[in-house]
Amino acid sequence: MIETNCQTPSFWFECTTGNREVARHFSLADPTPLAESRLSLSLDLHLQRAARRLNKSIEDCHIGFTALNNPEDMGTMKWLKNHGHYDSMVFPIEWLRIKDGKYLFYERTGRPIDILFMWYPLEWAIHDLDEQGRALWSALEELILSGKLVIVNFASAFALQPKSVLALITDLGLDAFSDEAAAAIFDYFPKTTLTPDSFPASYFAKPILGRQGEGGFAVAAGATKARSSNNSTWYTQQDYVYQELLDLPQISIAGQSLTALWGAWLYNDGADRYWAGGVGLRVSQGSITDDYSYWCPIGC
Repeated sequence: MIETNCQTPSFWFECTTGNREVARHFSLADPTPLAESRLSLSLDLHLQRAARRLNKSIEDCHIGFTALNNPEDMGTMKWLKNHGHYDSMVFPIEWLRIKDGKYLFYERTGRPIDILFMWYPLEWAIHDLDEQGRALWSALEELILSGKLVIVNFASAFALQPKSVLALITDLGLDAFSDEAAAAIFDYFPKTTLTPDSFPASYFAKPILGRQGEGGFAVAAGATKARSSNNSTWYTQQDYVYQELLDLPQISIAGQSLTALWGAWLYNDGADRYWAGGVGLRVSQGSITDDYSYWCPIGC
């Protein structure tokens, strides 16, 4: 388990619905037949929980799903909206506005928003400015703290997104966890630190808030073995974490050897326990999985 990407909008549809549709086309079985029902149940439960925090009935809440205004992100939000059972709307995050610090609203209609599913990196939102050059985050934060707005997939997602969480787990050591958790950490978590000192000559480095392989590089035997094709300064100027260097599996597709990276979705069952709810395989021509990788459908 090399990282958690709770605030990344891509690859949700593919892991949940896409595999099923492609598997059906090839007369194979859905690899995760309960994925969509678990998604719907979890989404409804968390919308209900948000309404209770506002002391309102869910039927009286205005619910919005928002993401960046591009086909993939907006398409994912429209797909997600259809898994809930309450009236809601989908719109680009660029069209969100705040009225005099009193409420959040959708610019095109003026309709206020009580509950927001924001599928957008929080660290981006903190630095965003509106068309007049004003920072929006401080006003949005005030709405949250004053109980006028609830954002689903907010604090917990952001707490898990930084790769430094894995460094914290390494630093705490196995004695800080239950026997069951310690065994899982020992078997499945790579050693992760905030400096490369623990790794004599081989490690993988990645920005703490990195995405899509941006800014990552691998060092083997003291020399750089591979580097991401994407190196935006937003990522390369961040602090880094360093992990033990892993050999990801290679699979052959159409006579080409590709690097395989498996991902899975986890859903809160409403009682703060987690279900597996979707699995996906990404393959890339390079050794670092990045924004140019492919989805490889699977069935059974």
